[in-house]
Amino acid sequence: MATSTYRAVWSLPGSCWMLLVLGMIAAGGPLVAQTEDTITVLEDRPLLDMVLPDDTMHGEPAADGPTVLAEPEEVVAREIVSPELINDVSARAGDGLRVQDFELEEMPFESSSGKWFSSGQWYGSAEVMMMSRSRNYRRVIGYDPSVVGLPNPSLRPNLAGTFVTTGVPWDLVPGARLTIGEHLDRDHLDRDQSLEFTYYGGLSFFVRDSYNAMPRSFLVTPLTGTILPGLPGFTYAQTYDSTISSNFNSMELNYKLSRRLGRDQIIMSPNGGWSRHAERGWLPAVLIGTRVANINETFTFASSRRNVPLSQFSGNYDIQSQTWLLGLNLGGELISRNEFYYWGLRGRVTPAVSFATNQQQAAGVNTLPPPPSIQQVARGAFNWRQAADQVGPGFLSDLTILGGLQVTPNFTVQVGYDFLWVAGIATATRQFNLDNVRPNSIDSGGQIFYNGLSMGLEGSW
Repeated sequence: MATSTYRAVWSLPGSCWMLLVLGMIAAGGPLVAQTEDTITVLEDRPLLDMVLPDDTMHGEPAADGPTVLAEPEEVVAREIVSPELINDVSARAGDGLRVQDFELEEMPFESSSGKWFSSGQWYGSAEVMMMSRSRNYRRVIGYDPSVVGLPNPSLRPNLAGTFVTTGVPWDLVPGARLTIGEHLDRDHLDRDQSLEFTYYGGLSFFVRDSYNAMPRSFLVTPLTGTILPGLPGFTYAQTYDSTISSNFNSMELNYKLSRRLGRDQIIMSPNGGWSRHAERGWLPAVLIGTRVANINETFTFASSRRNVPLSQFSGNYDIQSQTWLLGLNLGGELISRNEFYYWGLRGRVTPAVSFATNQQQAAGVNTLPPPPSIQQVARGAFNWRQAADQVGPGFLSDLTILGGLQVTPNFTVQVGYDFLWVAGIATATRQFNLDNVRPNSIDSGGQIFYNGLSMGLEGSW
């Protein structure tokens, strides 16, 4: 049986109704059973398939009035939207589509926080640094009496004719900062927990300086005492040479707790496609751990006379100092992260215990005849060694101003400017004791300030 459903409203008089029914019976046509809304046609007299327009809602009674037959309406199936596409849409009132109106046919490629930023279990960074170092503790280590004209030039170390430890500044030197970490888990507040190891160092500074006496003059070092004859091999020299080296290295192991970005935005592009995009936000982080640092310095001081063998006149004074700092590392970050770039601050402070040591050795010889123009000059030879150590307070602190560009998923290029301060250390130029007045002396009150540029790569896997 074929069935056709439509609505018909008749406006004919009652007599016409009777004529129509009698005409259908006389013609031997099929019997039609009808209701208000449907007419069922027997299969032996099929009618043409047609659909009459229906403006009423389902369950709504038909309106009275004339109507006409019409072509069937085109039925358009509704597209079913998968719940996965709107699963992460934020319900907050302020989380509208806060993106720029790109004058493009399509939105940029997807950069969701789940796939675009550190989605791996492991992460790491490698940075090259170019750092400078603050100058040495300023000390006068030699002077020309014919120029200075003072018995103790240390009282006025900036006078012409003085040889000082800060005569030559340090050059920029390369260093490195390497970090490797593992994401452990997320806590109940959706913060990342991780454990990371950082090496910061490789900084090796070196400077060489020298000083010559005026013609027909000589040099004296106040390190041997200001009263002649001084020490053999140092007083009455014509050339002083010095070298200073300084190295820094540190390692740290930290537990890090960092905030994640909020829910991604679901954005529809002009072509009708949907994509997830990370929403910009401030990401604070805190870390706690332990840090150990090592600062080694050496100082050498040598004297000689022109055209005189070292076996007849020479002097050598060497200092080696080592400092280990061990302390509690406290730090944090504040990063402003966008889809394709970020910038912010990263810093650490480390109250520490300082373990400082130094070793000194000196030797000198003068077998030349007494000079006729000087009443007395030390002659003979000497040689001695000494060592000392000290435990005291120390401190480390570093700060980085950084910015980065998200090049590919899980891969960024980063640049920054770094500051590093180390205090409570035994720098070599604070250990002078050439006259051996205080055997086994040590001074661990030194400090060093570093600063410079850094550039490197950061990624996760």
